[in-house]
Amino acid sequence: MKLQTRILTTALALMASAGSVLPAHAALIADLSFLQPTDTVFSNQTIDVMLRLTLDASSDALTTDGSGTPISGFDPLAYTGSIDLGDPNTRIFLNVGAECSGTLNPCGSLDYQFDFNYSAPNIIAPANFDLQPGESFDWIIGSFTPIGGNATPGLYTFYNAAVHFQIFNPGADLIDSSDDQNDFVNFANTCLGQNPICAFTREVLAAPGGAVPEPASWAMMIAGFGLVGGAMRRRAKVAVTYA
Repeated sequence: MKLQTRILTTALALMASAGSVLPAHAALIADLSFLQPTDTVFSNQTIDVMLRLTLDASSDALTTDGSGTPISGFDPLAYTGSIDLGDPNTRIFLNVGAECSGTLNPCGSLDYQFDFNYSAPNIIAPANFDLQPGESFDWIIGSFTPIGGNATPGLYTFYNAAVHFQIFNPGADLIDSSDDQNDFVNFANTCLGQNPICAFTREVLAAPGGAVPEPASWAMMIAGFGLVGGAMRRRAKVAVTYA
């Protein structure tokens, strides 16, 4: 089954600052892991997915300016994608993604609805983000809420979340979304390959005194890339330069 990635969409903190300069060299060595990867919950409870991003002691720092543009951690010379980094409309920012797989499926299932967390602390084009080598950053990427107030009891699994640099260009006209370009440079994943050893799991028990829906197979909704075009099209052209 081909897996898609649902990318967090945000219209917040996407205002680029003129003259932002990206470093010529950067090397991130990062680990992304689930906090409290296993637990038991009741079928009427919301399930928060907590993550920890840790930089190796030998890694470069991961920092952004006041608009969320990376100052350290992104190497433009190592980028091999199709988006022109020299285009004044190109925007680079930190973002997160969740793979559409598992029975705790971020792209939709019959039992749980997933919602990304937009509240701080977060990694959504964060302004003045500062993570130094050897440090960790903890946050909730999102939550699974039982559809209809109750989920079917059983073991549920979520596999892969990612932190990446999202590179966005709204096209020459800045209006028509059909020519928008998005690219993603992942630098940390929780569980590539859906390995059960590193998975996030929840044992869901029937809520005391509550009605529990009949067991049902889960369905997957294919979700496309999240876009930030709306915010960008309302902005004037901003230069993004790099050494």
